[in-house]
Amino acid sequence: METPLSPFTFAPKPDWFEQYKYYLLAALLVVLAVGLYLILTPATTLPEGKDTKTAGGADTALASVSETNGQIVIDIAGGIKQPGVYWLNAGSITEDAIKAAGGFSRTADLGEIGRTINRAQELANHGKVYIPKIGDKNIAYVSPTANASSSSSTGSPININSADNAELDLLPGIGEVLSQRIVDYRLQNNGFKSIDELQKVPGIGDKLFGQLKDLVTI
Repeated sequence: METPLSPFTFAPKPDWFEQYKYYLLAALLVVLAVGLYLILTPATTLPEGKDTKTAGGADTALASVSETNGQIVIDIAGGIKQPGVYWLNAGSITEDAIKAAGGFSRTADLGEIGRTINRAQELANHGKVYIPKIGDKNIAYVSPTANASSSSSTGSPININSADNAELDLLPGIGEVLSQRIVDYRLQNNGFKSIDELQKVPGIGDKLFGQLKDLVTI
C-alpha cells in the first residue's frame, strides 16, 4: 500500500548541469573557434624596406617610395619613332630607352649615332636622351649616366654642345634647371654657334655669363 505524500514534501530540484549543458557546450565551441583563429592566422607585417614614418617624416617617406619603386623616368627625343617621357627599370641603358620609344625612325642618322651615342650607357633618373637625326648640326648629346664625371675636374673647358646634364650642373651658377635649359636650347637650335649664345638661354644673364665664358667651349 502506497504512502501518500506529505504536503510538506518538496520535489527534488533538477541538476543545474543538465539544465544548462547546451549553453555551456555552445560557449566552449565559441572559445575554441576564437583560439584556433588566433593561432592559425599569421601576424600582419609590413613589407621589408618600406618606410613606416608618420607625418613627421613625410618627406623621407616620399623619397624612400621613389627609391623602392625601382624605376627611373627619362625623356627621349630625336630620331626615334615615338619620342616622349618613359618609365624604365633602374639600371636601364640607352638601348632600353630606344626600344621603349619604338626604335630608330627613318630620319635617324645611323652614322652619327654610331659616333656619338653609347647605347650601353646606364641612364640616370630624370635624364634626357637625344638620338641624332639626318640634318642635325653641332649636336652630340650623350645621355647622362648614373655616375657621370665632369671634364671640369681635369681643368678643361666644358663643351656646351656635347656636355650632359651632370657636367653642366658643375659649372658655377648652373643647377639642374639651367642645365636642362641649355640642353633644350641646343636641341631646338641645332647647337650653339658661339659661346655668346648662352645669354639667350632663359636665366643666364650678363653676370652669370661672365663667370661661364672662360669655362666653356663649343
